[in-house]
Order: sequence, then C-alpha cells, then structure tokens
Amino acid sequence: MNMTVDGPKAIANIPMARMLVLTGEGADRSEVETLVEFSPRLTISPLDAGRLPEQLSGNSADLIIANLQRLSEAEMQLLSDVRSLAPQLPLIVVSPQLSTEETRRLFKLDIHDWLPKPLQAGDLIDSIQKAMRTRQVSSNRVHAVVSAVGGAGATTLALSMADKAATQFVRKSGTVALFDLDFSLGNCGYAINMVNEFNLGSVAATPRRVDPEFMRVIQKKHQNGFFLYSFKRPELNTELNGYELVLRMLDAVSAEHMHTFLDIPYYETEWKEDVFAAVNSFTLVCELNLPAIKHTLDQIARIRALRGRDVPVHVIINKHETSLFGQRIGKRRLRELFEETPFHFVPLAKAQVSQALDRGVLPSEVSRRSGFLKALTKYMKAVQMTAEMAK
Repeated sequence: MNMTVDGPKAIANIPMARMLVLTGEGADRSEVETLVEFSPRLTISPLDAGRLPEQLSGNSADLIIANLQRLSEAEMQLLSDVRSLAPQLPLIVVSPQLSTEETRRLFKLDIHDWLPKPLQAGDLIDSIQKAMRTRQVSSNRVHAVVSAVGGAGATTLALSMADKAATQFVRKSGTVALFDLDFSLGNCGYAINMVNEFNLGSVAATPRRVDPEFMRVIQKKHQNGFFLYSFKRPELNTELNGYELVLRMLDAVSAEHMHTFLDIPYYETEWKEDVFAAVNSFTLVCELNLPAIKHTLDQIARIRALRGRDVPVHVIINKHETSLFGQRIGKRRLRELFEETPFHFVPLAKAQVSQALDRGVLPSEVSRRSGFLKALTKYMKAVQMTAEMAK
C-alpha cells in the first residue's frame, strides 16, 4: 500500500537517516523502497550480501532493513553476519508470517522489529521512527536553549554553555556543537567574531545535498574546542524549502556531535515545533519581570502538551540582581507560578558581557571566575547535564 504524503511535514518526526536495504533471495526490492522513497529525510541504499564488511564499516548507515521472502538457514546466517558486523544499528526484518520457532530464532539476533508481509507503509514508518528515537536516546544529546522573550540573553548563555561543555565536561572522544537557529541575525557568529559567509540559499533548492559531510565542510571550530554553525540568512525563514533544509542540517549536526546546543529564538518559525519534538532537554531563558515570566509559562505549557512531563525543562532567570530589600517578585511567588518546573538564577554581568561582545570573544575569555560563569556551571551540574557529558 502506498502512502500519500503532503510535503515533508508528514514525516517530520523521522530524523534524517541513511537506510540500507538488504533484499533476500526471491524478495522484491520495491516492496520496501516504494513505501519510503517519498521521504526527503531518508537516504536509501541497497546492502549487498557480498559486500557486508565494506558497507557496514565505520559510520556509514543509521538503520538496516532486511526484506526476506523466507527465513532459511542461509537468510539466518546472513542476518547473523549483519548483526555481528553492525551490532549498534537498528535492524528491522520484513518477511511473511513466521512460525513460533522462526520468531524465537529471529529475535535472538537482537533485532529492533519484525514486520509481516504484505507490508503497510504506516507500520514501516512507525518502526523507523521508533528505531531512530531509540538510537538517538542512547547516543548523542541535543539541548535547546530557548529565548522566552527578545533580549533575555539566551545567545550569551548558549555560547557559554557550549564553551563550558567543550572545555570542562565532555570526555576527549566526544565533540560539542552550538547551532544558532536565529537565521535572521546569526548573532552567535557575530558575538565571537566567527561570522560564516557560506550562502545557505545556494543549497535551499536541493536540501538532499545536506549530510554530515556537507556540514563538516561549512562548520567553524572555536579555539576552545566547540564547533559553531551560525549563519545570517533571513531569507531561510520564508524560503520554500527552508523547513526541510533546517531540519536536515539539524539532523546532520546532531548525528555528528555528542552534545549539540541549540540557540532558539523567541519568535515563531515553521520548524520550531518539530525541533521541540526531538530535543533531549530544554533551558528556557527569561528575565525577572511578569511579561517575560508569562511568556515562559506559555512555552512550558506548549512543551508539556507536545512532550509530556518526562522531558527535562528548566528555567534560567537571567540578568538577576540581588537587592537589600528583596526581589520585586519573590522566590515563593516564582514557585507558585512555575509549579514543578525548576528555576535558577544567573546574575547580571553587564560589564563582562559587554566587553566580550565588543572584543568578539567568549565571556570566559574576559573572566573565568565571574559570578555569571559560576552560576552557569552550577546550573549545568544541577540539571545533570555534566553527568551526561562525562559518560
């Protein structure tokens, strides 16, 4: 059964994935490929039984689908070879109905899923989505730093969090990235004098060109060790293929790095909800005034409606100033407003941040022992972000 799809949004929850299809003897290769070839986010390649070691070496694929007509000894040996060569990749097997003994033998190979023939497009897409979500949860992590309102300072916080992660917390074998999703300004690049002149509009018409190798070509690496993806391309907000291009870039970057921080602007975009649906944690940034807090509560409600209550959501009240006579909005009132959502304070560091911006450097390059950076480090430890990075 073929699936009717109305543009990329219909499969928005499928991460960009490189899929290898192994076709057994007597099976029709088109049984699988025609059901997913509509997706702009899946790259489909045949897996040749005679070239398994070559094709399964390194990081050449994200998913394997075995399309079998029977489960003979030869097919079982082939699946065993695939599993031994690529134990980390989700393996989905498609075949006619199996006996109890065949099912037992199949699942001993630690497959992700089995789908019966005739294959239904919805079942296949659902299985791919679950496989990729499982793989993402067990490997790379994506942390959203979201501005609740304009001017809250989320860009400075995102830069400093990526800096802290790269210089203090992430093990040597991992990498850290910061992806600036405010294409209207590309301010992350401007803030640390790493403006990227690459014209993303040149690939907007052909988003399928975007893969991890492409992103490696256009990335910039800061001397402190994190990779920066920041582009001032406001036309992407209205570009016809901008939605697909942004999501493909995000998929490629998050697949490449152990930890990716996203600087997400306060204003609405076509892809914002899809990003919210996929990240591992949220840091919502606001200031200590009622309008900013109300906007933050709206964002919390939106995230909870989309993701439930299991995804970590934290609030940073930025640019906080202590007062001898107490705060305009006290902690008790904040607890009432935010309820179970934890909130944290990061102090105002006007002189440090202003100097960093004027010099085009990170705040840590102005002062490593400031109260601002101490509070941010305390926050990252409190939300167990550093524990994840040390794994």
